[in-house]
Amino acid sequence: MDPRTGSFGESRRPRRPAGAKPAGKQGKLKSVTLSVDWGCEIHSLTIGPRNWAKIQAGKPWGAGGETYDYEGERFSCYWDFNANGNPDSLVVYYGNDGGEGFTGSWSEADIQEHYA
Repeated sequence: MDPRTGSFGESRRPRRPAGAKPAGKQGKLKSVTLSVDWGCEIHSLTIGPRNWAKIQAGKPWGAGGETYDYEGERFSCYWDFNANGNPDSLVVYYGNDGGEGFTGSWSEADIQEHYA
């Protein structure tokens, strides 16, 4: 027995197989992608870590999303986070008339964090 480690030579940490990716979060947060669905389509917005921190802190924040085609028409969308003093709220507007594609909580969205 090794008196420094208290072991008989075995590793205390299980080793991952050669070539396997490390489990869990690794590195620095690079971006976050939020996805919601309406009208049988999934709409996504990718934001940076600073803006993600603002959203998580309950500060109002908004951004234009990608335009998309629906039934031969082109639509724009706007993502509005924590609006009107409602922390955790998300409304995704579409078109020029302010139609609401998604109304709810941003924590209901599919959230994928991307690490460098």
